[in-house]
Amino acid sequence: MANRSPSSARRAFSVVELLVIIGIVIGVISTLVVGLSIATRRARGANTEFLMNSIASALSRFKSETGYLPLSLGDPQAQLGVTPATARGTGTVPTTGWARDVINAAGLPMVNGAPNYGGWSADQRRLLQRAGSATALPEFLLGPGDRSADGYGWIFASGTPDTTTAGYREQPVLGIRNPGQDGCWGAISNPRSGQNPNGLYGSRNLAASTPSGNAEKSNLFLKGKSLGPYLEVKSDSDVGALVGFDPDGRPQVAKAGEVPEFDAYPKVLLDYFGNPIMYYRRGFVNSDPRQFDPSWTLADIVALRPARFGSGDDFDSMPDLNNDPSASRAARAAEYGLFSAGPDKQYDPFVRSDDAGRNEDNIVRFGP
Repeated sequence: MANRSPSSARRAFSVVELLVIIGIVIGVISTLVVGLSIATRRARGANTEFLMNSIASALSRFKSETGYLPLSLGDPQAQLGVTPATARGTGTVPTTGWARDVINAAGLPMVNGAPNYGGWSADQRRLLQRAGSATALPEFLLGPGDRSADGYGWIFASGTPDTTTAGYREQPVLGIRNPGQDGCWGAISNPRSGQNPNGLYGSRNLAASTPSGNAEKSNLFLKGKSLGPYLEVKSDSDVGALVGFDPDGRPQVAKAGEVPEFDAYPKVLLDYFGNPIMYYRRGFVNSDPRQFDPSWTLADIVALRPARFGSGDDFDSMPDLNNDPSASRAARAAEYGLFSAGPDKQYDPFVRSDDAGRNEDNIVRFGP
């Protein structure tokens, strides 16, 4: 070892030095990757908030034309057995509409017109927590369905327009026929003959009369003013397909190309993390969407509650399944709420704060 030449000593030192440099470079790259990841999440979060503001503006325009906010569509409990192909509207009009039915939260225990929180069972609390809609925003603001859904636009069968219907003459494809006084094309106040009058997709009476079968698809009474679209969709990545629900009612979505017959599925608006943007609105009474139901507010919806509160920002509302009653004053005053599950794409709809922190990064916007 003592006889090692100076040149070999320099080579040994150079190897150590190289390893140190490599370590420094790896550390710098790791820091940059983490920094870029954080910056990307922040940018996507900011874009999601901007999208929510755009949706809020669209909702305001919708309300100025119709006098009410869009309804919440799609009770997962009633939709799990319905296939998108059936709900497409070809053939016999289905009884249920794969998340296109009006959500009905009736049957919850009340005392003197106010919620009896102490008397609610866990199942009844879960029922109200499932009152968020993934399909209402595109259904009312864009009108992506065919003529059997809202009386406007083309009818597609096997991927091609049906040129024999009156709807074929109506372009552009996006837009809706005025939903009428009940907010759901007559499905609540004037349902089609033989259908359940509770706002089911199959109850939609798109004409002024009571047609039979699928006659409303080409009924000439449906000519007239169309509304919207109220929101600009810049790319296919902004819209997803609702393909199912998990056991807790959270929507499952796919993008174009990920499922066959993408156009057959009801559509959802996606945030910049790929989550469906959920829409919550106050309930209404007497089949009139202009009259808000005073017995509950959006403060009762656990998903809209922040993981943390500032001083004086909270009050006691319906307890979550951990019996935590903390709720937002902003939610109590709101007419509607928009919800994104945020970067982690997870949320707990029944517990405000859990050890996993699933609600920590949720993004919520209230309106008006």
